Amino acid sequence: MRMMYKIFLIGLLGIFLFESCYDDKGNYSYHAINEITVKHDFFGDTVLRMYSFVDTLRVFPEISTTVNNDPDNYEYEWVAVGGDPTIGGQYTLGKEKDLVYPITLPSQRYSVYFKIQDKSTGLTTISSLSLQLSTLFSQGWLVLGEGDDGRAQLDMVSTGGEDTTLLKNILQEVDFQEWGKPTCVFVPPYRPAAALNYIHVGTDKGTYRLSTSTLLPIEGAHLKWSFYDVSAAGECVMTEAVQIMGYYRAALVDGNLYYTELGGQQTCFFGSPSNHYKGDYDLFPVGDKIGYSVKERGYATVLYNKRDGRFVYQQSGYGTPIGYCADMPDRVGDPFSWKPGYEYVTTLNCHKGSGSTYTILKDGSDFYLYSYRISYSFGIIKQLMVKMDNVIDLDKAEFFGASNMLSVIYYTVGNKLYGYDFARKKCELLKTFDGYEITSFLSDILVQTSRDYFYIALYDPSKPASTGGTIMKYEVVDDVDHIIIKEEKGSEWKNLCKVKSMAFKSR
Repeated sequence: MRMMYKIFLIGLLGIFLFESCYDDKGNYSYHAINEITVKHDFFGDTVLRMYSFVDTLRVFPEISTTVNNDPDNYEYEWVAVGGDPTIGGQYTLGKEKDLVYPITLPSQRYSVYFKIQDKSTGLTTISSLSLQLSTLFSQGWLVLGEGDDGRAQLDMVSTGGEDTTLLKNILQEVDFQEWGKPTCVFVPPYRPAAALNYIHVGTDKGTYRLSTSTLLPIEGAHLKWSFYDVSAAGECVMTEAVQIMGYYRAALVDGNLYYTELGGQQTCFFGSPSNHYKGDYDLFPVGDKIGYSVKERGYATVLYNKRDGRFVYQQSGYGTPIGYCADMPDRVGDPFSWKPGYEYVTTLNCHKGSGSTYTILKDGSDFYLYSYRISYSFGIIKQLMVKMDNVIDLDKAEFFGASNMLSVIYYTVGNKLYGYDFARKKCELLKTFDGYEITSFLSDILVQTSRDYFYIALYDPSKPASTGGTIMKYEVVDDVDHIIIKEEKGSEWKNLCKVKSMAFKSR
């Protein structure tokens, strides 16, 4: 009986406790969440396209809150995060609600985040927009030439904006320890590693590397820091550089050939010069231009051994000469020998056919054109050899180029431009630039390759070197009887330096 009485009391107590809990329901204090809503047309899927150092990013968002309308309760931050793996970076643009930011960021695509923090709760609301940013440095022709003091000056014909813009003396505020006369400017094709994209500016006292986004020297800008053994680097005067298939780079530095593989690398390093034969480390002088494939992407580079009067090659791959040069074999029935024994003049690369390389050699007063193809699948193929009859003053020529479509080479003598059709052995005076000096010639083999263009640089000696230069663009017209060129409208750029070298920057 007692046991049942105890059970009854426990059960009764449980009922009271349950009822007590039930009666307490609804006595808690609930607070509304402070919801923050941000509106602006830029937030969402829209991609803004703007220009650094030109445009100002202005965003005035509409903000609404459900509880706390005190403006002092909120903190704001605008942050841009770069999406290019070679540049990247995180940049704070502002800490106010309204963003007015004169853009000074590198060229790339950004995600721009707008953060609002509710100080009373610690909660953060984030909105974002997409920004595709270019600069006037993003695209256009880099032009290296002489300034008024005879030393190198870097200008740019920028085509990155709505209009073509001339940027003068980009490096004038940079104090280089050794800065001499201009030799060449080299813009590598894009690779997904920032150090492989550095622009090279060559002078006769050294070569320097520039950032692609700012066109300013990188840390350790001198080319000597690209050598595995810095103590073995000479003056580092670069006069020619090419990149093959994006994976191999060949350069003429201090008159020697350097060839390096870039595949899997984060930076470009040079080892020892390779203008020697296997087992023989006596360096032979080579011609001042490198033969390579601009169309078939063959791995090989071809040079002319000036000491022995013969063609040599180097390439990367199993069973091929790596780190040294080798002769090429002659076969019965070949159109010419790789060992002609003649004097070197120049080498030209073009897109004609499946891609052709021409080397012009001299034997006394006679000139010969050697045509060959550097093929990815078939190696180096001889095409033809032509004795260049009927040429005019070729022995006085300063600059050379080749047509991408026709059997024509170009050369300049003084202020005259000549064209030579080696299929018909016909030479024509194409144009005389009265009152000017011709200072450079460039056949377009890397930019508008589906058509036949070339650029010629002129200098007005009555003007200062820093502003007396002009570049003109011409198209080659396919004609049965004559070599015809026509000036491209809207492609004459004046007030440049005295042009020595030019290269196109695409990003």
